[in-house]
Amino acid sequence: MKTLDQAFMSLLMGKTGFPEEARAALLQSAQAVEDAGQAPALCQALDAFYGDGFSIENAQPAVAEISEKAGISAYTGWMLFLMQGAKRAKGDYEAKGVGEEIFWATFADLRYKAIECKENHGVWGTFVAFWYPIFYSCDIVKLGRLEYETRAYDGPAYEKGGFSLKPGDKVRSIHIPSSGEPFDREARLASYKMAYDFFREELAGGPLVCVCHSWLLYPGYKAVLKPTSNIVSFMGDFDIVEAEDGNFCDAWRVFGPHHKDPAAQLPEDTSMRRAFKSHLLAGGKTGEALGILVFDGEKIVNL
Repeated sequence: MKTLDQAFMSLLMGKTGFPEEARAALLQSAQAVEDAGQAPALCQALDAFYGDGFSIENAQPAVAEISEKAGISAYTGWMLFLMQGAKRAKGDYEAKGVGEEIFWATFADLRYKAIECKENHGVWGTFVAFWYPIFYSCDIVKLGRLEYETRAYDGPAYEKGGFSLKPGDKVRSIHIPSSGEPFDREARLASYKMAYDFFREELAGGPLVCVCHSWLLYPGYKAVLKPTSNIVSFMGDFDIVEAEDGNFCDAWRVFGPHHKDPAAQLPEDTSMRRAFKSHLLAGGKTGEALGILVFDGEKIVNL
């Protein structure tokens, strides 16, 4: 009879810095799954997840049922599912030559999402399980401050300074986890250098080509934030090739559990919250943008 590997869960949470409260709560939830006789079902769901191309959609009914029978939140059920799957992922990363230190740094993303879930929904878990397939297919690594996903470029054709990029070309898509680490230019440059070194053999002397599609690159926010803001500085690392106005889908990243409140009632306890609240009250636009960064190992060369 299959059981949950709570020893690995403890190891993972220790290596990735989960808060003590989260560790205790998640281990208690894992035991609730065991006591409800749902551990075999969770293990079976994981086998199916690995066998069908890491489909979160296909795993959803099983995780929902397991969580209900164990009396835990589905968000918590997803976290248990992902933590159990991480043991197999660790072996897969190692088989690809990724060292243990980088693996733990990469899977610390589970901690960031657990903290976000606690803040926004009051439970330890994750409400963005859809984000995680690339972790189990070994297509993302965290190198310094940033995460780098290997993927095919799907933006507009781009050419500048003798460099060209077309749809289908391999790129590294940059993600900015809510790790709380420094996000200044020095930290970012160190990360770009780490990424260049990590992918050096594959690059074969060529540049590291990165893209980022994020609300953090939306040009309109330059008028919202201070010129000295690290977010404004981050925008300056990229050549913005597309910008789109739209709903503020990432409002929860700024306002946490209050993000659905009327603009007049949004909290003002940080400078960023005050700036965005004023922007929203004034009818300011929100959106996201796509940027390109080409790095030669020492500097950004496409700006």
